[in-house]
Amino acid sequence: MRAKRFITLAGAALVLLLGLWLARPPMLCANGDKHEATGGHAHMPAPLEYADAHVPLKVWADQAMIARGRDIYTTRCAVCHGDTGDGKGPAGVALPLKPSDFRDKAGVAGMRDNYWFWRVSEGGQVEPFKGRGSAMPPWKGQLSVEERWAVMAYQHTFSGHQGPHVPWEHPGSVAMGRDIYAMACVMCHGVDGKGDGSVGPMLSPRRAPQPRDFTAGVFKFRSTPSGELPITADLYRTVTEGIAGRGGPLTFGVRRHRIMPSFRQMPEEQRLEVLEYVKTFHRGFWEREEITRVTIPSSPPATPDRIARGRDVYVNAKCFECHGESGRGDGPAAPTLKNDDKLPIEAADLTRPSQFKNGARPEDVYRTLMTGLDGTPMPSYADSLQPDQAWDLVFYVLSLSLGGRAAEAGLRVVR
Repeated sequence: MRAKRFITLAGAALVLLLGLWLARPPMLCANGDKHEATGGHAHMPAPLEYADAHVPLKVWADQAMIARGRDIYTTRCAVCHGDTGDGKGPAGVALPLKPSDFRDKAGVAGMRDNYWFWRVSEGGQVEPFKGRGSAMPPWKGQLSVEERWAVMAYQHTFSGHQGPHVPWEHPGSVAMGRDIYAMACVMCHGVDGKGDGSVGPMLSPRRAPQPRDFTAGVFKFRSTPSGELPITADLYRTVTEGIAGRGGPLTFGVRRHRIMPSFRQMPEEQRLEVLEYVKTFHRGFWEREEITRVTIPSSPPATPDRIARGRDVYVNAKCFECHGESGRGDGPAAPTLKNDDKLPIEAADLTRPSQFKNGARPEDVYRTLMTGLDGTPMPSYADSLQPDQAWDLVFYVLSLSLGGRAAEAGLRVVR
C-alpha cells in the first residue's frame, strides 16, 4: 500500500515539474503594457541583486519625501513621462518604447517595489527593455537611494493609491508567484504557508525536518546572522538546490533530494516569482530597513596542519557531543536533540557531505558555522570562532569523509 502511494506521489511530482518546465507563463504587464499606444514595460521579476531592495514602508506616505520626489520628477522625468504622469511628455512621444503611464492603476498595482527600484536604477540599459528600444537613462549614478525612493513615492501618487506599495495592498503583483506556489509548493507548505500541507508530514514522520512554516520567520539556511530573515538569494539557493536528507519510508527510492526536491529545471523567472509570493507570508521582509550579511572570506588552502588544528577546534567547541568523536552524528547528546517545535532531530553525519542540507562546499560549511541553523540545536559560532579557526574546523569536518570520497567532500589537501 505504501509503495503504491509513493509511486502515485512520485508520478504526480514528475508531471508537475515537467509542466512547470514546459509551460512558461507569459510575462506580467505593468504600467499599461496592454496596448502599444499607451506605452508600458514588460513586467518581470527583479534580478537577485535587487530582490531585497524594498522601499521602507514609511516612505510611501511621507509628505516630505513625496515633495522631494516631485522636485526630482519635474526636473528629470516629466520631459518623457509628462507633467501628470501620463507618459506623454514632449520628449517621449517619438520614443520606440513609450514611457509608462503612471495613472494606470492596474498597471502600477502589478509592479513590485523592488522591480520599480530596479527600473529606476538601471533604466533601459538592461534587458528586456534595451532590446525593446527603451531610452530611459540609468539613474543610479545620479540619484541617491533615498532620492530614487522619493521619486517612486511621487510617481505612485499618480495612480491614486495612498498607502504603501506592497503585495498585501496589491495582490496582483504576486499573482504569478501565487499560481506557481499552488502548483509546486502548497502540498508541503500549505495554503497559508504554515508548513501544514498534506504531503509534508510523510517526508519525515513525527521527526524534523518538516516543511518550513514561512509565517514564523525562522529559516535555517541563510547568509544573515542568527535570528534574522534570509535574503532572497538564500531562498533562491534552497529552491534551486533542494534539501538532501534521509527522509521517511515514503521517500524510498528517491535519490538525494528526499526532504525537498530541487527546482533547478523550473525557469529562473518562475523561481523568482514564487519567492516573491513566499515572502508575503512574513511582512518582515518589507519592514526591515537594513540587511546584514555574514562575510565569507576567501578560503585558504587546506593543509594537514589546518586539519590538525581543526580537530582541536572540534573538541574545544564540543562538536563531538552531538556529532560524535568520528563525526557520524552519534554523540552522547544526539538521542536527546529536538528542534524548536520539540520534534526529534538528528545531528548531521559529517562523514556524508552529500547529506549536508546547507551545502557541502567549504564556503557552505563556513557559512553554516557562522550563521547557525535557526530553529535547531545547531548554534552560530560567529562570536566564538575567529575566521582562521572556522576555516580549520571546516577542513577538519570535510576531512572526515575523505575515506574514498574526497571528491564528494570538495576538499583538496595541499601538502
